[in-house]
Amino acid sequence: MKNILTYISLIFLLSCSSTKQKENLIGNWYSKSDIYGFTEFQFYNDSLIIYDRFGKIFTKWKVNKDKIHLNNIKGFSTKKQLTYSYKLDKSNKLLNLKILGDTIIQLPKLIKAKNTYDFFQKNIGIEIDLPMKENELTSLSFPNNLVFNIYAGFSENNLIVKTDIASDLKNLEKEVADFKQNTREELKPFLRFNLIADKNVTESQMDSIKDQLKKTSIERIFRTYKNKETDYENNLNWFGQKE
Repeated sequence: MKNILTYISLIFLLSCSSTKQKENLIGNWYSKSDIYGFTEFQFYNDSLIIYDRFGKIFTKWKVNKDKIHLNNIKGFSTKKQLTYSYKLDKSNKLLNLKILGDTIIQLPKLIKAKNTYDFFQKNIGIEIDLPMKENELTSLSFPNNLVFNIYAGFSENNLIVKTDIASDLKNLEKEVADFKQNTREELKPFLRFNLIADKNVTESQMDSIKDQLKKTSIERIFRTYKNKETDYENNLNWFGQKE
């Protein structure tokens, strides 16, 4: 009788552990990298949707200890089953995934977020509430290799102005020079700054930022805005106008 109770207790504990693991994973996870591009994992109770540069995958999933097992995979993949090893950080907000197989593939760390814009803010480490415009806006994101992003937002009420590489603009001229060096000569006249700035950045602060941008060899400055047509919660294709 004692052995039976021990067995039942063990099954119960394992079931609770598995349930807790699933609860920690359920939600939206995002990453962005030069190699893999923009990736999104949407974990639901028994299904998983994956978006990446190749398209969309719909699959069933289950978790067992430190493994995530996919089966009944539908989408571009020809695989019927796939297994990831996974590890969460202490906050359960950062997810480390490796694809297991003949070759182990390390994926970029994923950040848990409400939507793509929430991921964008968490990824750059500052909050940016974009200003609103009523007029039609121009797409600024494409082609990506011609856009140099500048971010201006707030962290603990302090204004932070940064790039994709640095936490400030101290080495902006060198960053721009390196950026131009990796651009084909005939495309250099089309390079542009995309200034993604919070609506509460003052006019004088904006003028100061633009003055620093004008000291570089990129001549065109655009600023990102939002209007009724933009949908930054589901994608990060920026829209704005020339400043």
